[in-house]
Amino acid sequence: MTDTNTPNSKSIEVMKHEIKSQLALPAQFELAEQIDPTRCVMTGSGDSYVAASIASYLSDSRIICCYPSTLILNPNILSNRDLYIISISGRTAHNIAVARLAKQSNIKTIAITADPQSELAKNCDRIIRINYRKSGVLTSGTVSFLSSVLTCISLTTKVMYNTKKLRSAFEIANSMVDDLLKKIPVTLSSILFLADGLLYPVACYGSLKMNEVLGIRSFPYSLEEYCHAPLFSIKKDDSVVILNSSEVHDTNAKTVSKFTEKLDRLNYSFFSLDFPVSSSIAGLFQSIFLVQLLALKTAERNGMTDCFFVRSRDLMEISSGYIY
Repeated sequence: MTDTNTPNSKSIEVMKHEIKSQLALPAQFELAEQIDPTRCVMTGSGDSYVAASIASYLSDSRIICCYPSTLILNPNILSNRDLYIISISGRTAHNIAVARLAKQSNIKTIAITADPQSELAKNCDRIIRINYRKSGVLTSGTVSFLSSVLTCISLTTKVMYNTKKLRSAFEIANSMVDDLLKKIPVTLSSILFLADGLLYPVACYGSLKMNEVLGIRSFPYSLEEYCHAPLFSIKKDDSVVILNSSEVHDTNAKTVSKFTEKLDRLNYSFFSLDFPVSSSIAGLFQSIFLVQLLALKTAERNGMTDCFFVRSRDLMEISSGYIY
């Protein structure tokens, strides 16, 4: 979520506009510098942590990805590495605290932020600015998230894409969501996301959007870990969405198929979505658009004009009081 607001705004309408605005991102998103992933630690909270996780995965896990609190408790993780701190607002307290801690130990710190005048930026050695057009309205993060992802992964990977491919990924995701909403119950108590590989961070992001936008319980799991214990808490009114990535689809297809068939016979709501693409970046875009559009279109179907967190002032006060 973002931390700016305009009175009497309709945050669902603004979210819809921001999702579509992602198609206007530059045709090539590549930073001039390239970093050594073996000397990099990335950290952030919420959407920013997911962006760091995606960059770590695409670096073959050479980038260490941690929550700020983990680094505060165990600063030795930063030994002989540079610290990249991702935060759209640059106001998150734990990010600022870990930046100060790192500087005390002469660790090089780089803020990846949309606000170069923020407290985080002032406490870092360098700034990499996240560029995107801000609406100035409090809503669930979409274009800010994708811009963060592209900024992070472009540090270690040459991210090349064009508007045509981006639009194609969006249209495929849009069609998948329309089909999915014909099957998912109108009244949702929870939605779970199961995924492996590169799509696991997207599952985490999807759960965050369901929490923020719809105000429902939502959790991400890897497929295997879900079967170890969380499976036993499944309820008949749960909706479980499996994101099948192309990198594991061929080997796991039969296993996933048997898994969903058995649960279907027991009348549980499972939906398996395939992303059969040769490019992991294209599949990444498609899956990100899918979870964004699923949150948006479910909210529209429910007649919502504002994201749940926007109208939940008491809970937002608690959240902001801890985060900032």
